[in-house]
Amino acid sequence: MKNYFKILFGFCLITLVISCKKEPAVEGPELVDIFGNFEVINPLKASQKTIDFSKEEHLYFTAKLSIRTNWTLEIIGINSGAKKVFTGNEKDLMSNPIDWNGTITFAPFFRKNEPCFARLFFSQLKDTLYSDTVTITGIRPTPQVNILIDDFESPQRPYNTFSEGQQSYNSTAVNYQGVAPAEKSRYFVLAGNHGATASLFLCGMNLATKISQADTNGLYFNFATENPDKIYFNAYVYGWGDNKAELSIEFQEDDNKNGTYEAAEEGTYNYKLAVNWLGWKLISFPYSATKISTSGGFGNVDRTGKKDPDRIIATQFLLLAKAGTSGNTRAGIDFCSFTYNTPFQP
Repeated sequence: MKNYFKILFGFCLITLVISCKKEPAVEGPELVDIFGNFEVINPLKASQKTIDFSKEEHLYFTAKLSIRTNWTLEIIGINSGAKKVFTGNEKDLMSNPIDWNGTITFAPFFRKNEPCFARLFFSQLKDTLYSDTVTITGIRPTPQVNILIDDFESPQRPYNTFSEGQQSYNSTAVNYQGVAPAEKSRYFVLAGNHGATASLFLCGMNLATKISQADTNGLYFNFATENPDKIYFNAYVYGWGDNKAELSIEFQEDDNKNGTYEAAEEGTYNYKLAVNWLGWKLISFPYSATKISTSGGFGNVDRTGKKDPDRIIATQFLLLAKAGTSGNTRAGIDFCSFTYNTPFQP
């Protein structure tokens, strides 16, 4: 009889332990976030009707959705056409609102006393949410860049252009085919016509760090740091919205500092991007994000075996046509600069 009670007690104890065992934590999104019905629980709303970015004020946008889905928020200046873009996939923007401090993603700049509105749209849904208009009573001061490479305002500065029988030219008008510059009155355009083919080099422009032959100094940029992670290249790049162009931004290093870049012996580092947008877009990247170039006669070699930003003797821009495209292919460039520690944020 005693054995019977021992067995019964042991069985009850095991049952109790099993029943008290915690269920494993569920990882990943809830099923309702994937298969649930889309509903707008709280509409898109701005935190205030007016905003003064000159006083470092922030504007917050809130909304709440029933499911998690990829979204894009665009803030658009009604008069200027300036645009700020945010992306994400949060469904609750009430507790985690979108924070805007007056910066731009697409030039031109927002204007003082300009009304703007925001729209929230989704990659897999047809719905679009709109906010009420907000008036910008003061614009954010444009921060200074640490080194201005070129804003293309001086026609006297030599631009060494080259091509494969195509064209490369400097726009000298305030508007080029109806396009206003990103800043001031001029910008540089790379363009060429081609037939349907594989990826093709069209034309390029080489910009020496030394502005003119009369300069006795200025062969290289005088950076405050040589850490490639802390040096950011910035430029406005114009796309015509046809998704034909690719741009390679290249930096030629004079490794032995003899005043001459020697191809196939000294390093060239580049950063490639597809110009798949319409309008002026600000692009920024750290020098550490560049890769050693294998194009042309560069040969994938570097005498020092590392990136040396203090030895950049020229900045070069190459226009490439994407495979399978044809016709006129273009990209515009304006206000090229270097900043330290963080990207340029106008």
